[in-house]
Amino acid sequence: MIEIRHATIVDSSDSQFAYDNLYSDGGIDLSDSYYLWLLEKIKPVPGNVLVDVSCGRGKLLNFASKLGLKVIGLDFSMGAIKVAQRNYPDLNLIISDGEKIALKAQCADYVTHIGNLEHYQNPDLGVQEVARLLKPDGTAVILLPNGFSIAGNIQHVRKTGWVFDDGQPIQRYNTREGWRELLEANGLEVVKTIRYEHFLPRTKRDWLSHLKRPSRLLRWAFTWAIPFNLSNCFVYFCRRSSTTD
Repeated sequence: MIEIRHATIVDSSDSQFAYDNLYSDGGIDLSDSYYLWLLEKIKPVPGNVLVDVSCGRGKLLNFASKLGLKVIGLDFSMGAIKVAQRNYPDLNLIISDGEKIALKAQCADYVTHIGNLEHYQNPDLGVQEVARLLKPDGTAVILLPNGFSIAGNIQHVRKTGWVFDDGQPIQRYNTREGWRELLEANGLEVVKTIRYEHFLPRTKRDWLSHLKRPSRLLRWAFTWAIPFNLSNCFVYFCRRSSTTD
């Protein structure tokens, strides 16, 4: 495990303050195409409940709602929730710490946790909460970054000598098996792992963005050549462990 912890971050309240400031300056989002790709992989059933933990500005929830899912989004950043409410006023949003979620046990058919767990004060507690929320037949989908990404961290280290720091209060990287071990030690069972690199855009806005940066399309074209364990990120599809209370 590689960890970068900024000196001012001592506890969750420090992280919360930092994210409030971050979202006041615009916040963090993945592309529309990423969220659409992810929801396609989940194969959601309309009417089922999806809980997005650390939902940020609510983009994934908005797309999931359009697919007929009942959605709940939570984030411990008031700044993030305010932006999500402004962008998507019909969403069901709550302020809650992902390490102690204010929802009842076994309430979710799907729990999404996309690029957030590595920034928690205590990732173990975050995983335990995901397992607690899942119904016995539910699915958790968790995106986590690879410390040995050949097109990401390895290239960054080669050029700078430093591990990539995106400026968030806490940043962690691990290997595919290292993350799996953490998930399975805290109440989940990994049933499938896929890579996240780049893929063809699915919206006009994302096509325009890629055309401005052709290297993204080139990277998509050669994704097949990247060894799986050296992928940029991993997406873990999990269910509750049979030993979880």
